[in-house]
Amino acid sequence: MRQLVVTSALALSLVIPQGTSMVTANDSVIVSENFDGIQNGTLPNDWKVVEGTGEVQDGKLVLQSAATNRPARVVVPLADDNNGNYVFEADMTFVSAVEDTRWASIMYRVQNENYPYYQFAVRRGTSALNGMEFAERTEKNTWNVTETNFYKENFQYNKSYRLKVIASKNRVQQFVNGELVVDTAGASKWQNGDIGFQAVGSTVQYDNVKLTSFTGELPPVENSGALLPTEAPTDIINPPTLISGTKVTSLQHATASAMLKVDRGTDGNLYANGKRLIDQLNLLKNKKIPVLHIEQAGIEESIIDALNETQTTDVQVISSDAEIVKAIKSLNPKIRGGLVYERGPLNERGLQQIVDKVHESGSKMVLFPQKNLSPDVVYYLHNRMVSVWGVSDDKLADQHELIHLGVDGLVTNQPALAEKAFTQYPENTIIQRPIVSAHRGVPSLAPENTMVGYQMAFDLGADQIETDVQRTKDGQLVIMHDNTVDRTTNGTGAVDQLTLAEIRELDAGIKYDPKYAGEKVPTFKEFLQAFKGKDIVLLVELKDHDIEQQVIDEISAEGMMDQVVMQSFYLDSMQVMNEIAPQLPIGYLFSAAVPSSYEAKVKNAKKMVDYGTLNDVTLNASYGTVYEEFITYMRQRGVMSMHWTFRSEEPFVDKLKQGLIGPITDYSQWLSESPVYLESPVKKLNIKSGKTHTVRAKAKLSYRLDNRERIDTVLYVKDNTGAVRVEGNTIQAIAPGNAQVFVKHTFEMLGEEWSLVSEPIEVTVK
Repeated sequence: MRQLVVTSALALSLVIPQGTSMVTANDSVIVSENFDGIQNGTLPNDWKVVEGTGEVQDGKLVLQSAATNRPARVVVPLADDNNGNYVFEADMTFVSAVEDTRWASIMYRVQNENYPYYQFAVRRGTSALNGMEFAERTEKNTWNVTETNFYKENFQYNKSYRLKVIASKNRVQQFVNGELVVDTAGASKWQNGDIGFQAVGSTVQYDNVKLTSFTGELPPVENSGALLPTEAPTDIINPPTLISGTKVTSLQHATASAMLKVDRGTDGNLYANGKRLIDQLNLLKNKKIPVLHIEQAGIEESIIDALNETQTTDVQVISSDAEIVKAIKSLNPKIRGGLVYERGPLNERGLQQIVDKVHESGSKMVLFPQKNLSPDVVYYLHNRMVSVWGVSDDKLADQHELIHLGVDGLVTNQPALAEKAFTQYPENTIIQRPIVSAHRGVPSLAPENTMVGYQMAFDLGADQIETDVQRTKDGQLVIMHDNTVDRTTNGTGAVDQLTLAEIRELDAGIKYDPKYAGEKVPTFKEFLQAFKGKDIVLLVELKDHDIEQQVIDEISAEGMMDQVVMQSFYLDSMQVMNEIAPQLPIGYLFSAAVPSSYEAKVKNAKKMVDYGTLNDVTLNASYGTVYEEFITYMRQRGVMSMHWTFRSEEPFVDKLKQGLIGPITDYSQWLSESPVYLESPVKKLNIKSGKTHTVRAKAKLSYRLDNRERIDTVLYVKDNTGAVRVEGNTIQAIAPGNAQVFVKHTFEMLGEEWSLVSEPIEVTVK
């Protein structure tokens, strides 16, 4: 896979307490201008054009800039700037732009009626990762961009957006239409100054300008930043995130999220778990991630109003009605969605319908009651990029059962029991083996992107087979990673300059090893047909633009829409794919540097998860891009991901320990021989004091095959109450009481020792 590097600074929307951004009764209006009484071709008194072209036209301030090197700037000198503590607001409208990267801004704390200054800059293509900026024009008249973010849509031509800046000492918050988009403490160099307007490579209108003194206080930026809640300590690799149920009233438990059942009261206000929603959101701020469970249609706009009023930007909305989730996301597509499924047991057809509905609604997770879940259900959904949350019953054994089902989120009204369950597992416990995607087959054992390599990956037990699709000169889809055939075949030339017949004459195996001589470059159709109806998911990467519909047509013709996951480095291609096949899981491939500080890492994680949510894609980043905080951040928010490309054991082990869900690897054999999960023959056991009982377990060796074998195990007790003693596979009853006894299998993988543990056996000694 080719590497796309995201180079922009990764800032993000942050959360502030309610009311801190409001103008108080003590604040005074410094500037108020709607340009209605200003003659065309002029400016209000004392306003100055310091560069380029700017004038009032038909009641609007219009700035025109034909090129990046010819900006237009207008500055408003201030006799009273309240020491730079003010709220600066204006309506901004793009009339035209040379390209989507061109921008306009409102400037503040302008020095010397020219520069240096700070600015809130907005590109026409605001949905890009750096679509909005907090930037400073330095004393040397150069740019220093320290914070960037994106908006939920590109700014449309001839549509007004309300920009607002609150500047208070070194603190700055920037808003679009009331939504906080940049929050920084980086305005320390200049703490007073004028205001102004700028356009670069664009024609922009400004209107309804208002500058008000600000005497309030903005919270410290560290108290309003991205949230990574601390969870219960455990030795489980990739444990489920804990979510407080609706009956939990304390915030003291080590849960990441809190479930809020929301509806409208008879007084017209929104309530969550019996309290006003706004109060609940403020209570959770900087402590827990709110998960809003909504079953009442028609309150979607009120939900958005409450989120904006409390500046809650990190939130999940779930419902059994996909239309409610769609309605919420139509108002703000950065809100994560999820579906609730509460009906009876599921067959494979029902599971696929859930997959379709989850992705069609722009969601990435589904919530089930515990009784409807099984390891096979969780595996089926995971393999199709759907995160699974389970609602626990109220016993300790129920918490253990959900953990062993492999869920990503555990919703419980008894978080203390879940925390206790977490403590009872040995070091390096793997509950279930990660999803394994075989990268171009098994290039470590066979030539890449060949049928022999794909079949080998299947035989090794891979859960997914990853491949690359391009189009030939005569419009046929073939499997090839590089733009040319030079590296992997005995031919030369660009794929798009060769016909299918010419490519099929090439040998795709002889360069790898003479024993593979005669292997052909597969067509996409040949690849599909080889695995049609088999228990395997195909991870298809598009290497060309404008082949999206053709790819879908070939998949549909084979009746394999339920077996395919899509990905690409081309985000625009995946956006097209979401439009034409919204039921498919879609992944965005990218690579970026890892931030240095903890705060920057969490900010980066939030920004990228928000970006993936906005574009309805999973974040299939290179393994060097993700880190423990990023992986945890995604898991806490119900986001699945696949990560590429593992070719050495050390980083593989490192990322597995950090909780990696989906490795894409050239070495499927590294994981294929490890057990998938361990089953205990009994969940409850009554033994008389002085007696013994032997317990042996079987392991399931493959997700795809229903094969269970007895393997070497020992019994394990973490919190021994003195009721039992264990030796090997034998439990000896010592004294009346209770104990949780696990069956444990220890195995070697990737040069490390790992533990596979069964659900605990509840032993009662009488």
